[in-house]
Amino acid sequence: MKSKVFVWILALVPATLWAQFPPAADLPGTTAMHADSSAFVAWATGCTTERGLMRIDKPHLGYTYFGDDTLVLGKPGAGGASEIVYDVVSLGDGGFATVTFASPIYNGPGPDFAVFENGFGIDSDTTHTLHFLELAFVEVSSDGEHFFRFPAVTYVPYDKQLGGYGGMVPSQIHNFAGKYDQFYGTPFDLDEVEDDPLLDKNRVTHVRIIDVVGCIKPEYATYDSEGHIVNDPWFTSNEKGGFDLEAVGVIHDLAHNDVVENEADFAEVYPNPVKDQLLVKADGLQSVEIFNLVGQRILVTESSTIDMGSLSQGIYFVRISAEHGVVTKRVVKQ
Repeated sequence: MKSKVFVWILALVPATLWAQFPPAADLPGTTAMHADSSAFVAWATGCTTERGLMRIDKPHLGYTYFGDDTLVLGKPGAGGASEIVYDVVSLGDGGFATVTFASPIYNGPGPDFAVFENGFGIDSDTTHTLHFLELAFVEVSSDGEHFFRFPAVTYVPYDKQLGGYGGMVPSQIHNFAGKYDQFYGTPFDLDEVEDDPLLDKNRVTHVRIIDVVGCIKPEYATYDSEGHIVNDPWFTSNEKGGFDLEAVGVIHDLAHNDVVENEADFAEVYPNPVKDQLLVKADGLQSVEIFNLVGQRILVTESSTIDMGSLSQGIYFVRISAEHGVVTKRVVKQ
């Protein structure tokens, strides 16, 4: 009888309390991407910023003004600020920055770009390390005019306002920029943006980062894609308020595009899903590379038989270089 009562109680607990997204950068299962990752092929080359207020409920305080747009260009730290933690542009409440690139981003296998902020760990409770994180929505455009937002979700409780240095748990956050600490980018996969005739996912020219106000008062609150109020540290009433944009790294762009359309014509992989050995069939096979979901290369070989038995279950990408070109295949490891 006791076990039945326990199950009944669990059924009454909101599902959001049990939801878990990838954890902090130093924990197993994270999707955080370090700025030095070889997965990055390019960085933002242009940035324009529309600053938000230091404090949305007190407009007389004025707008944030810390940082120059040039600090966003290149990899984190490339702007040369005297203190690396402040090599950023502060957006303020609801402010936004639009970044551009030397070559358009395309929708390749796994994440396509990553956004960097300057969060940091601050404390621990009994089960989680808490982090000071400032969040932002992310949108993309292929014409610089029509922007489309990633479906962001937060399960951070909003019954009590997080203070100016409030702690958050990264595993309660998904598809918000700022999920990870400084030097660890939050990856974004264009497959997660809803298809629209006005968006060419294989030619994304602009990425927009929009500060989440973080105030839970209904008159100022912002909401995630599931209708939850977004609660993040508020207020930070000074020139450094709001999301601090540090950099945007590119994983797939057209200058490095090795995807061909008629991939089935010259290469195939089997079985898929695979448990142990993966076989690659391609005329004039030159090399085979295996990448994980965050773009890290974990294996390279010239063999057509690949031992995947020791790899963890999940999704991998197989890049095949052969006589007729280069192609990437998606493989599920059981």
